[in-house]
Amino acid sequence: MSMLSLTDARIFGQALKAARKKQHMTQEAFAEMLDLSLPYYKDIEHSRSVPSLGVYYNICRTLNLSADQLIFFDNALPDAPSYQELLRLLPRLHENSLAVLTATALALIEHQDREPL
Repeated sequence: MSMLSLTDARIFGQALKAARKKQHMTQEAFAEMLDLSLPYYKDIEHSRSVPSLGVYYNICRTLNLSADQLIFFDNALPDAPSYQELLRLLPRLHENSLAVLTATALALIEHQDREPL
């Protein structure tokens, strides 16, 4: 895995810290939950270290976060459970189903823009 830029490492560290704080956990408890040493976890959170793909995968699975939430934290995805459920289901759809879903989403957005709540 290639190294992240300093900006990307900071975004990742910020996302990890936000996830930890959202669960009201200490760095020590979070590191233990992720099965990481405390110094290594602190290095990731403070952008001094970049996790391997295996560690990154474990972080996503353990915290029930999408990869996008950790990579594109500055463009954070909504936390709504229905949104997260949709994200989990998307990979199971065939291409033609994705096309129908895309068309439906575009029509809903158009309708929503014409008739706001």
